[in-house]
Amino acid sequence: MVVDVAQYRRIFYPETVAVIGASDNVMKFGGMLLRALLGFGCKARLYPVNPKAGTIMGLPAYASLDAVPGPVDFAVLTVPAEQVMDAVKACVKKGVKGAEILTAGFRESGPEGAALERELTRTARAGGLKLIGPNCFGVYTPEAGLTLMPGGEFSREPGPVGFISQSGGGTCDAAYMARGRGVHFSVAVSYGNGCDLAAAEMLSYFEADPKTKIVGAYLEGVDDGRDFFEALKSCAAKKPVIILKGGLSEQGYRGTLGHTGSMAGTRVAWEAAIRSAGAVAARDLKDLVELLMAFNCLEGFTGGGAGILAGGGLRTVDGLDAASAYGFPVPPLDDATAARIQALLPPAGGKGANPVDLANPVMSPTVVNPIMEMLAARDDVHFLVKYQMMFYLLNSVREVRKMTGNQEFKLEYHTALTNKAREIRERTGKPLIMVLLDIASDPEHWDMELGRWEARSHFTANGIPVFDNGLQAFSVLRRVADYYRRRR
Repeated sequence: MVVDVAQYRRIFYPETVAVIGASDNVMKFGGMLLRALLGFGCKARLYPVNPKAGTIMGLPAYASLDAVPGPVDFAVLTVPAEQVMDAVKACVKKGVKGAEILTAGFRESGPEGAALERELTRTARAGGLKLIGPNCFGVYTPEAGLTLMPGGEFSREPGPVGFISQSGGGTCDAAYMARGRGVHFSVAVSYGNGCDLAAAEMLSYFEADPKTKIVGAYLEGVDDGRDFFEALKSCAAKKPVIILKGGLSEQGYRGTLGHTGSMAGTRVAWEAAIRSAGAVAARDLKDLVELLMAFNCLEGFTGGGAGILAGGGLRTVDGLDAASAYGFPVPPLDDATAARIQALLPPAGGKGANPVDLANPVMSPTVVNPIMEMLAARDDVHFLVKYQMMFYLLNSVREVRKMTGNQEFKLEYHTALTNKAREIRERTGKPLIMVLLDIASDPEHWDMELGRWEARSHFTANGIPVFDNGLQAFSVLRRVADYYRRRR
């Protein structure tokens, strides 16, 4: 399917938005969504529509959509299910280009709801109205200031990731999880039941959209299997597409029927389709977001040999095991390189090898940076992995602050590593991957965990992907490398 991106502009980048069923009551969908749009800084002119008219959240309200002056690009329907058909007809009459239906009570609720959903779809298509939903949270476009129902705190920074999800809550979760990992969105769509605009069409849109470079999706099922596969295959040939498929177990299948009324399909069929199309399968939502992060940071990464740095025997062995588990060689060093590295390390505990045992979990960049240089200089090392126990580093910082009373004490550690990693990558093409180990568990150590999140945000903003452990890091790297190898 070939799409004209311009035809979707009034949907994803609207200049005027009507909220049908708007309310001052933020416990109702119409109030919750309108407040989110206002708080997010929606750039479109907003028209609250409510039979009582008056003023809603400081904006002039209109008794009907027909009473709104001038054209309306996009409408948000928050009225009860039995009123949705009249609202759709009003949108068609007004010439609205697209509408999202937040209301539930359609296909997922049984035969009567399914019949109503089919009638809605026929009415909208006949009138040139594109429907998103029903039973969804809607559209999130940071550039346009358009956000989902509870999404007033989402990132306002646009980015290269397109995202689709049949789960509204899953879309929100992904947006929050992505924010501190340097992942920002072009357009994200929670499309629920997908009565009209659904996965296949959105994949074709993202393929054609120059603002979208990477695509993520949470799917429960598709109605148009062949069209979906062709759209997935076409998009994945040009851009990384990561798919999280829900409902692959027997019990999960029951969940998809009750959630969006989707027919999930078998595990074997879905895994074969994703693999055959050249897309990438995710295991869970965090895995999906970390794949988006890695693709965002590691464009063109095809793997090869790993150069690993860690502090302590357990972590160096973990690096070897994790790399081996996912098929990455960790080449041994020649004697001369090993001796040069050894000369930089503490006389007891450190080991000049690959992995490099730094002996100290908080080794200074004055030691780490030249070792990264030596590893990257080798022809059989194609990327670097640095294990960092942030817990111990930040605990030391906390002690310094206690002793000096200087709460403004700042670390230059992250900046020094980032600058060296950027220099190496620009010169050699070899990226750095950070493993910031998840150690803290007691509420007393909350500030260490906060510091780890801040470090992750810093590194990912500078193109360095960050993971909580080695197995996850190499698992993601394997799938990124395999994707780009297939592309080549």
